[in-house]
Amino acid sequence: MAINEIDRAAKRVSYSTAVQQFLLTDDPSEFFKLKTSATEVLYDSTYGSKNIKSIVLTSRNRNNFYISDIFREIREKAMAENGLVQDITLRNPIVSNVFFDNNGGNNGPFFLYILPVRSILEGYSEKKNIALCTVVVDLKSFTGELSTGISSDGLTALIFEDKIINSSREMNEVEKSILLNAKEGRGKADVNGEKFLTSSVSVPEFGWRFVSLATRHSLIGDLIPIRSIGIFIILVAGLLLFFQMQLVLRSVTNPIDQIISDMRNLTLRKDVTRVRVPKTVELARLAEDINEMLERIDISQKEIRKSQQNLYQSMIAQQKAELLSYRSQINPHFLFNTLECVRSMAQVYGVRSIEDICISMASMFRYSVSTGTIVTLQDEIKHTCDYVKVMSQRFPGKYTIKLDIQDEAMNHPMHAMFLQPIVENSIKHGFAEKKPPCIIKISGRLQEDGSLLLNIADNGAGISGDELRKINNFTQPINDNTSHGETSIGLYNIQQRLKNSYGDQYRFEVRSVKGHYTKVIIRVPKALTLLSPNFTLPTH
Repeated sequence: MAINEIDRAAKRVSYSTAVQQFLLTDDPSEFFKLKTSATEVLYDSTYGSKNIKSIVLTSRNRNNFYISDIFREIREKAMAENGLVQDITLRNPIVSNVFFDNNGGNNGPFFLYILPVRSILEGYSEKKNIALCTVVVDLKSFTGELSTGISSDGLTALIFEDKIINSSREMNEVEKSILLNAKEGRGKADVNGEKFLTSSVSVPEFGWRFVSLATRHSLIGDLIPIRSIGIFIILVAGLLLFFQMQLVLRSVTNPIDQIISDMRNLTLRKDVTRVRVPKTVELARLAEDINEMLERIDISQKEIRKSQQNLYQSMIAQQKAELLSYRSQINPHFLFNTLECVRSMAQVYGVRSIEDICISMASMFRYSVSTGTIVTLQDEIKHTCDYVKVMSQRFPGKYTIKLDIQDEAMNHPMHAMFLQPIVENSIKHGFAEKKPPCIIKISGRLQEDGSLLLNIADNGAGISGDELRKINNFTQPINDNTSHGETSIGLYNIQQRLKNSYGDQYRFEVRSVKGHYTKVIIRVPKALTLLSPNFTLPTH
């Protein structure tokens, strides 16, 4: 039993309401009534512990209250040694020196724990002690409890004034020597090859020293099976950790190998276009980023192929437009010479109309042969006017062309052979059955964004609603044997050239009312990405 448990037992008796009322009453009748309750409390505390041999309460009028006082002589002797025979004004608990009952046959060793008692009753205002509680403690039993947990051949001894007062078992001379010479705290001793371990704890307030002693083998011997089990557990844990690490490594390396394999197959197999996404979160993000990069590469390659296709289509459309306008152009030099010869003869014979036709035809042929891909609006207007002059010679007075062109717009760059096919459509189809006047009006203005807006209108037969929708929505020319089929080829070529050169920035729209008019609206952007005049379509 630890000393604090002895203190609790003393306080449990001393500060019981029944005990204090019993100690302080002056009424004889109350004295006997309270004695029974107080005795029960004292009995429970005295015989509730094997370490406590006796508990005695000494009141201030020197009366003693106890269950058994067989240690009266040694108790009074110990109290006298501590000056407590006639004085109970003790302030703090004290512990007496160790003593023996050599005469009473109770042997020992013993010590006294003395506790000053004050009143806790209501109405009692004095701060003086009302009694002393003296507890007689058996050190032999007390020391035996301290040795609990020590091996069977170990022991614990109480040393007081360099003497072994009590021990948990019988000791030999070697053990006594080790106990008396043990240092404070933990220590070792080696006697005749046998190793001992010691543990010493001092209680300075009482002058006590408790020393525990055991052989090293008795302490460690029980640990050998535990050590074997521990080694086995460590080995098993190591194997489990190894396999766990293998699983972790495979969970990382396998997805990485999969990504590497897929990256290699991207160049070797056409059916592999993307990297498989693993389940691991970090590697899944890596695979997704790779797939996004591949997607951007595919989009970029598609745009490059589309640009190349547009480039080829632009040149093909340009060539088709030139072939459509001048199917009869076989040998330009021969035609120029022939036209010049005819013009000279017309001049000699005074045939002005033939001379004008020859001049216009020569100018048209020269424009188609020597002009590059990019021209100015002024060049296109002159070429178109030459065409109308030629057609007017066939039908004198039937066709009239009106121009409303802004001066600043004349130098705006544009594709060659744009206006003449549109005007040719008006004459060939719009005015085929119409009587004069047959008017074609061309207007051009620069917009705020620098683009050129052209309007080519005629007062011809117009186009029906169904045909107009086909023309405005076509993705390829209408292939039929009607006149509108030929019309659509020319308009389709113009639109494709615009699309291939300007992307979605251009505007091409045909408006018409059957029997009234037809108008073609073209917007040519300022920022041009056009083919070089010297560019030639590659052959395969």
